Amino acid sequence: MFDDEYREIYEEPFVAGADLLFDEMSGRVDDQSIDQCSVVFAHTPIPEADVHAVLSHGDGYDGHYYTVEQYKPEIQGFQFWLCPALLAFYGEAPKDIFVKVMNSTRSHA
Repeated sequence: MFDDEYREIYEEPFVAGADLLFDEMSGRVDDQSIDQCSVVFAHTPIPEADVHAVLSHGDGYDGHYYTVEQYKPEIQGFQFWLCPALLAFYGEAPKDIFVKVMNSTRSHA
């Protein structure tokens, strides 16, 4: 799930693979104590971006499928879905999305 207070988006779920991609990017796959990850994303290239994904197709309900073009070899070609909240950031789904992980946080429990 993600929050964006500026856009009044709270606990918006990532589904259909985006959650798995972020678990991989944050390191949560190897360390289950990681419970938060901060990312920067853009429709134009970001220096040292971790992931470059390309729009595959829409789902007919304002959600969109993307395919990973750049990341670890075993993840390239992975397809994931982004929920309609994407359109709160962009007027229409961008052709390209670049993502950079800024930091990951471990729970203190």
